[in-house]
Amino acid sequence: MEPDLFSVEKPARYMGAEMGCIVKPSAELRIALAFPDVYEVGMSHLGLRILYHILNQQEGVAAERVFAPWPDLAGQMAERGIPLATLETATPLADTDILGFTLQYELSCTNVLAMLDQAGIPRRADRRGPEQPLILGGGPGAYNPEPLAPFFDAFLLGDGEEAVLEIAATVREWKRAVTPDRRELLERLAAIEGVYVPSFFNISYHHDGTVAAITPLRPGYGPVRRRFLANLETAPFPDSPVIPFLKTVHDRVALEIARGCTRGCRFCQAGYLYRPLRERSPERIRDLIRASLEATGYDEISLLSLSSGDYSCIEPLLRELMAEYADSRVAVSLPSLRVGTLTPELIEEIRRVRKTGFTLAPEAATERLRQVINKGISEEALLEGAYNVYGAGWRAIKLYFMMGLPTETREDLAAIADLARQVKAQARRAGGHGEVNVAVSTFVPKPHTPFQWERQLSLEETRERQRFLREELKRRKLHYKYQEAELSFMEGVFARGDRRLAAVLERAVDLGCRFDGWREHFSLERWLQAFAECGVEPDWYLRQRRQDELLPWDHLDSGVTTAFLKAELQRALEQAATPDCRFGHCSGCGVCDFSTVRNRTVPACGRPEQPQQRPVSEPDPRRIRIRFSKTGRVRFLSHLELINLFTRAVYRAGIPVLHTQGFHPHPRFSFATATSVGVESWAEYLDLFVDRMGADECRDRLNRVLPEGMQVLDACSPALKTPSLSTLIAATRYRLVLPDLEPETLREQCVQFMAQSSWELVRDKKGQQQVIDLRHETRSLVADGTALEMVIGRGKPYEVAAAVTGLPAAMLRQLPVAKLDVLFSASSPL
Repeated sequence: MEPDLFSVEKPARYMGAEMGCIVKPSAELRIALAFPDVYEVGMSHLGLRILYHILNQQEGVAAERVFAPWPDLAGQMAERGIPLATLETATPLADTDILGFTLQYELSCTNVLAMLDQAGIPRRADRRGPEQPLILGGGPGAYNPEPLAPFFDAFLLGDGEEAVLEIAATVREWKRAVTPDRRELLERLAAIEGVYVPSFFNISYHHDGTVAAITPLRPGYGPVRRRFLANLETAPFPDSPVIPFLKTVHDRVALEIARGCTRGCRFCQAGYLYRPLRERSPERIRDLIRASLEATGYDEISLLSLSSGDYSCIEPLLRELMAEYADSRVAVSLPSLRVGTLTPELIEEIRRVRKTGFTLAPEAATERLRQVINKGISEEALLEGAYNVYGAGWRAIKLYFMMGLPTETREDLAAIADLARQVKAQARRAGGHGEVNVAVSTFVPKPHTPFQWERQLSLEETRERQRFLREELKRRKLHYKYQEAELSFMEGVFARGDRRLAAVLERAVDLGCRFDGWREHFSLERWLQAFAECGVEPDWYLRQRRQDELLPWDHLDSGVTTAFLKAELQRALEQAATPDCRFGHCSGCGVCDFSTVRNRTVPACGRPEQPQQRPVSEPDPRRIRIRFSKTGRVRFLSHLELINLFTRAVYRAGIPVLHTQGFHPHPRFSFATATSVGVESWAEYLDLFVDRMGADECRDRLNRVLPEGMQVLDACSPALKTPSLSTLIAATRYRLVLPDLEPETLREQCVQFMAQSSWELVRDKKGQQQVIDLRHETRSLVADGTALEMVIGRGKPYEVAAAVTGLPAAMLRQLPVAKLDVLFSASSPL
C-alpha cells in the first residue's frame, strides 16, 4: 500500500525518482541510509551524499535513502498501516540488510526511535533477530551515543569512506552463511577499526549516579578508536549527486575543500573530532566543481570547511573560480569564514558573488573570554573586518556569540551589546548605513573537548541571561535572535548523557515527542513527564564533572588524548593561548602518528595569471515554446518545484538560456499556467528565451536530462514578440474518473448541469469572497462511463465535478485527474 501524497504538505519529500538517483532493484545487499529529519535537511547533508555515492559504486550493493516523515504523512502511515520505506525502490526498512542512521544532532534522537517504529522494527537491539536489519549509527553523535546504545547494533566512529565498504562486505559475507547468527555478525564488525558494538560493554554506576566502570565483555575490545581517512585528495567524492525536486536547506553544489581544523577553539567539538587537517588540491577541487556543475545544473558553489578562509590557496582558488564561472552566472560562497582570514582581497572576491548577509563569529565579546576559549582574534581585527565588509557594499552583518562559556561574568555578557554597537558604527565609518543582527546561543559542553567537564547553564539561568541581553540590545537598537532555552537544555542533557537516558527517550517517544529540533513540535512538558516517570533528574547531566570522574564516553577514543584535553582546560583557566599546529608547532594532542595520520596541506599558491578576456558577442535571442508531459510521480510537483526543476535542467542540458536583469538574475522562462499538484498532464506549456539555439535541439537536450514522467512532446520557435502563453489560453480540457458512480446516473447529472443557466461557486481567497459562475465557465461536459470529460475556462475540475454530482469537493480532490489539452484563443502556438 502506498501513501496518499494528495493529503500531505510537500509530496516531493516522498516521491523519489529525482535526477541523479540510483536504482538497483536486484542488488544482493540493500542498505538504507537514514537521516532522522525531513528530506530538505537530510538532502543537504554532505556525508549522506558521499556514502550514497561510494556504496552504489559497488557491484551488488544498493544504497537507498529514507528520511523522517513529517507528522502529516506519519499520521496517515500509522492510520493505514503503511511501513516506512526507501525512496529508490519503496523497500520497507524492515526488509533491508543495513539501516544506517546519520546522528547529526542530539534532538533528533526521538526521530530515530519513531522511524524504527514506523518501519515495524523492534526498538531495542536485544529484541531483534537475524532476519531484521543491522541498525548502524555514524556521524558526530556516535562519539557519545550512550543514550541510544540499547537501540543500535553498532556505531562507526570517524571517517566513513573506507570503513563503510568494510562493513558492507562483512554483512554481505555473513548473509551468505547457511544459518547466520547475529552475535557472530557483531563479533566480525567489532574487529573493524572504528566500529563500536555497545552490547560488548557493561556499564555500572556508583550510588551517586556517576559511572563506576565500563567493562568490555569481549577480550581485548576497547577503547574503540575512531577511523581516520588519511588523504582527502584521493577520497571518492560525488560529482553526480541526486538533485532534489524541492529546494533544500543548502540548494547548491557543496564541495569539501578541507576536513579538520587546527585552530583549537576549546568549545568546538568538530575542531577536535575531525583532526587532523586534510586539504584537497586546487586542481582536484576545480575538476570536481566542473563535473558537478555539468551533472547538476546548479548555479552556486559552496566551498566547505570548518574554516574555509584558512584553506592554503583560498584567494587564488576563488579568483580562478570566479574567472571561469562569472560569465555563466555561477556564484561561489564560503559559508565558514573566521574574522582573522578576512583580507580585503578575499572580501573583494566574495563581494562579486555573495548574495546574502555576512556572518562574523567572535563567539565571545571580551578579549579575556576569547583567550579562555582560544578564539585567537582581537577586537581590532573584528572591527576592521566589519569596516571592510560594509565598505564593500554589504548593508547587514550577523554577529554570532555564545553565552554561558566557562568563567563568563555579567561584564562579558554586557560586552556583547557594546561590541555589536561598535560593529554597527563601522558602517558610518565606511560612509554608509548598516545593520547588525546579533545571534546568541547557549554554550553546551560537548564530549571530547577541553570543556567536557564544565557545567552548563540551567534552564532558568539561560532564560534570565536572555532577558538581560534582550534589554541591552534593545537599548542600542540592535536585532537579537537566540536559541530557545528549552532546546539548549535538552541538547545539553543528551550531549553528555549515559545509557540510563534510553528509558527516558523511549517514554518521550511514547508520549508523542517528535522533531524536537523544530520549535513548533518541541514539548518540554512531555519531556519533563518522561524524566519524572523514569526517575531521572535532567539537571544532573548539566553539572560540573570532576576531572577524575569516569565519563560515559571514556571507552571511545577520538584520537585526542584525555591528558591533552585536561591540559587545555587548565590553559583556558590561565587564559593561555595554544598555537595553531598547522604552522609547525605540534601541540601534542595525540591524533597524528606523523606517518599516515598527519596534517596534509597544499603548498601556498601565488597569484594566478589574469585570464584572457573572452570576446563577448551580442546575443541572438530566440523564443522556444515547448509542450511537455507531467505524469507518474512528478505530477505531485508544485509550480515552484517545477520552476526549480527546469532551472536545473536547462543548465544540465547546456542550453544557452538568457537571464533576467538585476541583482539576482534568473533564467528567462515562463509557464503558461500553474497546474494543480497531483494532476497528470500532457499539455504543459513553457516559453524559454535562449541564445542561438533551435527548437529541435532544445527539445532533444531537455529530454536527455528530464526525470522519468516528464518529456518534451513538441517544440517550436515563434516570433520573439509573440504574446505570452498566459494571454492566449481560453480553456482547458480535463478528464476526471469517478469510480463509484453509475454511468447512467453520471450522464443524467451532466445533462442537468448543462441545462442550468448558471451555477455560482463562492471561494474564500485571502479573506475575500470570489464568485465564479461554473456553468458559464464550463464549455463542454460529457460522461464517458465513470469519467467526466470537461472543457472549462476558470475553475478547477474537481469543483465542476462537485457541482455536477453533489459530492464534497474535498473528497473529489483526491481522485485521478488528467489535463488532456489546452485550447488557445488564437491558432495553436505549436
